[in-house]
Amino acid sequence: MKNFYKFFINKIKILISFLNNHKIDKLSLDKRSKNIQYFSVPIINLDKIIATDISENLLCSYEGDSSFASSNRYPVIESWIKFNKSSYSINDIFVYEQSKKLKKIRNKSKKTIKESVYLLPYYTSHFGHFTGDLIGQILFYIKKIKNKNDNRKLLIITPSEKWDIFLKKFSNDKIFLMSPKNALEFNYHFEDAKIFPRISSVQNFLLAKNIFNEFIQDEPKLNKNIFITTDREDRISNINEVKEFLLKNNFEIIVPNKYGIIDLLRLIKSSNILISEKASVFNNVLLIRNKKYFLLSSESENNLDTRLFAGAGIYKEFNRGLFNEILFRDDPLIQNVKAYKKRIKVDINKLSSIINNETY
Repeated sequence: MKNFYKFFINKIKILISFLNNHKIDKLSLDKRSKNIQYFSVPIINLDKIIATDISENLLCSYEGDSSFASSNRYPVIESWIKFNKSSYSINDIFVYEQSKKLKKIRNKSKKTIKESVYLLPYYTSHFGHFTGDLIGQILFYIKKIKNKNDNRKLLIITPSEKWDIFLKKFSNDKIFLMSPKNALEFNYHFEDAKIFPRISSVQNFLLAKNIFNEFIQDEPKLNKNIFITTDREDRISNINEVKEFLLKNNFEIIVPNKYGIIDLLRLIKSSNILISEKASVFNNVLLIRNKKYFLLSSESENNLDTRLFAGAGIYKEFNRGLFNEILFRDDPLIQNVKAYKKRIKVDINKLSSIINNETY
């Protein structure tokens, strides 16, 4: 009765507000606006988080676009834990495509794993979504397991061997590593499993940035000027011209996959002037950078629809205000329809003017 009374009073308050033309709206903006993207972004009380026992479970994986894979052992995959006969997405934007792919692999051979594990509801070996959706909660849950002196291990799937090496050291043997290639071979049942709740992208990035900054310190000797790039012409059509210009201006060219995780993040945190290419490579900067930096972007990608904004758009907004976005025209050749992956041509004169503080 007490709860019913509170509920009833609350509804009356809402009704009174409505009659006074003071209405509830999450963003206090017109929902008809096409410029506003609406997502459910749950923030979890991490002090009260618990893992749930799940005797009925199945890890199901399907392959994505592995042209971006780091090696044959690390194809690009998505993996879902089915429990209570279902897997659970965090929004309805891609749920139909995901369900079709899961349906195709439901009869895959099953393999049982006896080791006691903690599971996450979702995994991916795509670097951008691994860092944007998973690494923060992975680091948090590992710390939680270590503090409990728990014998159960956290199942991990990563984008590359470098991430495996880093997480092994960070976890003190508290992780159960599965390569994406092995994940694709079977649907896996875990005899003794508990599952943690999935954490939103926003909270994931907050956790990742806080935990990485906890043990990666600024180093004065690394106070350099750096350019973070994939070194690919399908991202920046005149990439060689850009590199040549920046090298002449005392920049180092940093291709992330050539560095260990800690060495790379230490460079990003400690550098003086930092310029980053857009798309997934940009997530390296989001994980650690606290000082201002420059982001090379496409002038046609500033107002994406909900479908394209989901994921990459949310990641980009995490550091809004810290970066100075430099917009360039698209190169009309070899365009990519995915979010923030349009091929641009960098105007060297514009770039020179900005990094030399003439317009910044």
